[in-house]
Amino acid sequence: MIEAEVSKDGHYLTRVGGTERRAHHRRATNVPGKVYYLRRGVRGYTSQPCKMLDLSESGCLVSVGLSDQVPEHLYLVLDGLPAKISCAVIARSESRLHIKFSAEMTTEVVDRIARAKFSPRKTTSDS
Repeated sequence: MIEAEVSKDGHYLTRVGGTERRAHHRRATNVPGKVYYLRRGVRGYTSQPCKMLDLSESGCLVSVGLSDQVPEHLYLVLDGLPAKISCAVIARSESRLHIKFSAEMTTEVVDRIARAKFSPRKTTSDS
């Protein structure tokens, strides 16, 4: 597929459709976690489960149950990792969020997350 754009000076620019324009390579993942965000109209946070579907140094794609309830700013917590990742939603669909990280991750960390087989966190009832 060929896409056409018009430049500022009125010239047509063509580009082969589907050409990747991202700065970083995406890695396929299947990592469960949760998205945390401020409740609307009430103090405090709420969360919903998610699954990270792909990942790069600058962002990721997650699947969630109710994407329309998630505001523009959120924290992503992946099962098996202690860190809260500050993020912004840059696009959304019915059940997916396209997320940009507030600070880029190193390639080493991204590769480790993409390869890892995380085990669920232990809770007090697991002991």
